[in-house]
Amino acid sequence: MEGRVPPPPPDGDDTDDNSLPLQSSGSKSLPQTPPPPPPLLMTPPPDMCSETYVIQIPKDQIYRIPPPENALFVERRGKKPVEKNKKSRPKCWVWITGSILVVLALIIALILVTLSIVYRSKSPSFSVAHVLVKYAPNSTHKRTQSAGYTISLKANNPNEIMGIDYDSGGVVTLSSKGKKIATGKFPSLEQGETGFKKIKVFLKGTKETIPKEIEKSMKANKTKVPVSLTLNAKLRVKLKLGVIKTWIIDMDVACKFKVNTLGVGSMILSEECQN
Repeated sequence: MEGRVPPPPPDGDDTDDNSLPLQSSGSKSLPQTPPPPPPLLMTPPPDMCSETYVIQIPKDQIYRIPPPENALFVERRGKKPVEKNKKSRPKCWVWITGSILVVLALIIALILVTLSIVYRSKSPSFSVAHVLVKYAPNSTHKRTQSAGYTISLKANNPNEIMGIDYDSGGVVTLSSKGKKIATGKFPSLEQGETGFKKIKVFLKGTKETIPKEIEKSMKANKTKVPVSLTLNAKLRVKLKLGVIKTWIIDMDVACKFKVNTLGVGSMILSEECQN
């Protein structure tokens, strides 16, 4: 009895006829062995020439998730402006605080300099240099005079590096035996360092009746009639050192002097001023 003959291989199969096992006519049929597995692809060693491989991955296996370093980059990028703002605020406050401290330091220094000027300075001294009287008799009252007095003062500034500013608002009065006979304003002017300055003060007679002694001295032509007078002045002065000036300092000056006459040829016989 003949054995079973295996079917011919399909078309296109490159398997050689010799690779099939031979069946003998007298032997039993053997089970068909499966084909051997395909050879594994071996990675070539580094010293061998490399080849390029194209790997195709299905779309459903591609995940659009950014790598972790991208997330860190975005996080740092978002935090930088906040950190800058936080750092800039302290710097701004530092600048503001520093400016305030500098301004306060300048103010304190200016106050200290001003105080040193005030305490180290000396008050100006005065003396009466000349007296000139002009009057016109009033037709209604015999002994009431509408007189004008021009008193020349000599002001001495003893300070070597500080000038003096005489502010407006100073009041000057002229009295005879305690009775006020004329009033006026002290002129506003400036005086430099270390020197004398001649100051003219214009006074206007009061409407009160003048003393007989003053009237005789005014009208005396041949015989001189000496009179004693008192000049009181309330001055408002400022001391200055360069561009720095002190506040207004009130100063009282009292001068007692005696003239040979209040008429023509008036001369100062004696004088003394205190302040």
